[in-house]
Amino acid sequence: MSTTTDNPTLAPPTGIKEAPVQLPPVGELTEAQLRGHRCVWCANPLDPARCVDLGERIAEDGYRCFPRACTIRTVAMVHAQLVEHSATCEQCADDDTLCAETAELRRALRDGRRL
Repeated sequence: MSTTTDNPTLAPPTGIKEAPVQLPPVGELTEAQLRGHRCVWCANPLDPARCVDLGERIAEDGYRCFPRACTIRTVAMVHAQLVEHSATCEQCADDDTLCAETAELRRALRDGRRL
């Protein structure tokens, strides 16, 4: 499996900006994962009609990518991120209905097709 570090045209940026759902570091993803042909988490091939579009992402170096993921892995990752966030967020401890990140993660779990 080729990674972005093996391909000089895909220099690995340090991260993704403004991602509502945390993704693996760009430098750890293959070109097929960055283009949405394979799941960003499990690297399995994706059926365009049955996968979750994670939205266009722009890496710190300006590289544009279009990640997608399988539904099962996406639900698991978003749920884990919601649990982790809720455990450490001061606003969630006071009133989680006022936390914008919690609201976005809950929306992602409900919507499922577009994050």
